[in-house]
Amino acid sequence: MNKTILIILISILAISCQTNQKKKVEKEKIYLNGNWEYLGFGKAIVIADSIVYSYHTSTVGNVKTSDNSSTDFFNFYTVDTLSNDTILLKDGVKAFKLFRSDKDFAKNVNDSLAKDPKYNFEILWNTFNEQYVYFKERNIDWKKIYEKYEPQVTSETTPLELYLIFEKMLGELNDGHVSINLPDEIEEEYESQFSNNEEENDEEIPDGLDKKVKDLIVEKHLKNVSHFNQGELKWGMVDKDIAYIQTTNMISWAHYPIADSLSTEQFWEEWWKKLNQANNYHDDVAVGTRFMMDSITKTIENAKACIIDLRFNGGGFDDASVEILNHFVNKETDICTKKVRLGKGFTEKHLMTLIPAEKTFNGKLFILTSHETASAAELLVLGSKKIPNSKIIGSTTEGVFSDILSKKLPNGWTYGLSNMIYESMDGISYEEIGITPNIKLDYPIKSKDFYEYLLVDLKDGDDAIEKVIEIVKSE
Repeated sequence: MNKTILIILISILAISCQTNQKKKVEKEKIYLNGNWEYLGFGKAIVIADSIVYSYHTSTVGNVKTSDNSSTDFFNFYTVDTLSNDTILLKDGVKAFKLFRSDKDFAKNVNDSLAKDPKYNFEILWNTFNEQYVYFKERNIDWKKIYEKYEPQVTSETTPLELYLIFEKMLGELNDGHVSINLPDEIEEEYESQFSNNEEENDEEIPDGLDKKVKDLIVEKHLKNVSHFNQGELKWGMVDKDIAYIQTTNMISWAHYPIADSLSTEQFWEEWWKKLNQANNYHDDVAVGTRFMMDSITKTIENAKACIIDLRFNGGGFDDASVEILNHFVNKETDICTKKVRLGKGFTEKHLMTLIPAEKTFNGKLFILTSHETASAAELLVLGSKKIPNSKIIGSTTEGVFSDILSKKLPNGWTYGLSNMIYESMDGISYEEIGITPNIKLDYPIKSKDFYEYLLVDLKDGDDAIEKVIEIVKSE
């Protein structure tokens, strides 16, 4: 799945979910009304009797992001009260610590400057300055970036001009989790300006090539193919000893009772509708992943090895990665920590732990990777390093781990950034450098070259799968 599309879909879900949730919470534990500030994240909420007001905060000014009924808000989050002045908001595998505050968040919202280009630039630049975590790793002097781009913005800058400046400025970070979404108001103008640009993009994947490669792998190596969600997840046996799972993202694991007889377009239209109407889409993804993996694990229990092919997986939700790995451990296993930027330092580390599923696979585990393997898929790769009898085969992953912190500008435009550091249990961050496989294959880094390489490679059999066959037969 295209990473930009993936990021946009996640942003859309994050906004839409807030008015569609129905999870119970013991609100009576403490009196929650009042002002609350997140530890890290640059976010705050004000809880009233019937409404929760949400804000994005920065030293330049605050942005009011949404007004939700308190029922909807607390139906989405599970609340743990740590004290009268400290709570945890939980959403799937994510947890946010909040403290009571005496700050007036509404006072620092400047509606009169909401459409001012220079004010929006200052909010954007300062939000990154205060929340982004990988300037050093990506060799970026953010103050020099300010000096380069700030003079380009004036009070007369048009919305399209401003967007192009923002797009170019954020592009300097070369971070797959940094983006600014194209606003509806300038979409037509933007597309008309660039639709006539006939310069060929050397990195663009030709239409249908990626699907062709994925399908050929399955046709070439699997005896019988099973699937969930119209083939977004495919699995089967390479031979009597080796199982194979191919998953192209960590979003579409939610499992709903939708007829496979529908067209692809109809199926996914209905699937997204159900996901957006769910009590909590993170929960649905976790439950769906558990259901699918329970089914697969039961079927392959006599195999000696299992391949999970993540070479085409651009990420999605950590919930899916954790649930998948839960089916390959026999005891609770700590896999990594994550921490959020807080001023010039970080919050305390949050431990991520695998909990064995009811039915687990006890054979060898092989993870296939490429430079396309990113984000939540990389979490699965990182977690697999803590599982005995596991090996990684392929090429180095992309190196984009942080959750996407979704933000909003005063003019209503939305964007995302990396504000979180994932570290192995040895304290290593693989951001930007990626995870190196145990057995390295020389896959090209550019997407187009990678798929073209595999298309040729498949004529004689997939090198990665053939390597697994060789290893299993030799033992």
